[in-house]
Amino acid sequence: MAEDPETVFAANRRYWDRSTPQKMDHGSYPLAAFRAGESTLFDHEREAVGEVSGRSLLHLQCNNGLETLSWAREGADAVGVDISGESLRVARELAAESGLDADFVQCNVYDVADALDREFDVVYTARGVLGWLPDLDGWADAVARSLADDGVFYLFEGHPLVHSFDGDLDPARSYFETGPRERTESDFGADERHFLTHHRLSDVVTALAAAGLRVEFLREHPFDYWRRWDRMVRDDAGRWRLPDDPIPLTFSLRARPA
Repeated sequence: MAEDPETVFAANRRYWDRSTPQKMDHGSYPLAAFRAGESTLFDHEREAVGEVSGRSLLHLQCNNGLETLSWAREGADAVGVDISGESLRVARELAAESGLDADFVQCNVYDVADALDREFDVVYTARGVLGWLPDLDGWADAVARSLADDGVFYLFEGHPLVHSFDGDLDPARSYFETGPRERTESDFGADERHFLTHHRLSDVVTALAAAGLRVEFLREHPFDYWRRWDRMVRDDAGRWRLPDDPIPLTFSLRARPA
């Protein structure tokens, strides 16, 4: 029987509260580069979003705040939102350590429009976010309600096709099988039960359109933001690729209020 959303949210919040310290210690994030003044954003993200100096920016599911703070480093009036209190504790520590000004708010992404009660010039979300959301329609509505009339929404995410393959790049499950999947395994010592939901590319675009957003572009990329498989190699832009670029690994889209 499918779990109710509140059970999913509570389990996933516990998972991130427990796994965040291990992930920070594991070397999963480019902390040294960030502390040296570099940005954790990729060039294609900055180019798609455009100039952010002096603009308000909402980062949904901000995790440890590295990208939120990277936008702040470029002049954005940045606010990061996440369901995990432990992730936000780390984000606030990084903000204080780096001297960057950004606000961090603990909030379920579905409640963000009511919790913040303001509109933003940019709404940004990226890198392993959609799988934690059981309901894309509610997510898209939260995005639309948080955007100013002339605002822009940008998403950079793992391509849903990769979830069909196992560690040997063999087909392991149907691309068309959707719904939350319960998991307990972790590489970071966090054995808390958690749930990931597979969403097809068509589900993402349809949800945004139904929320009143107009998709300006949808791009599929042969690179990833992390080393998903051992055979991947790093390109000159710091992104991970499979030899010969056989399948899309990520996608990005930009949308505005219709």
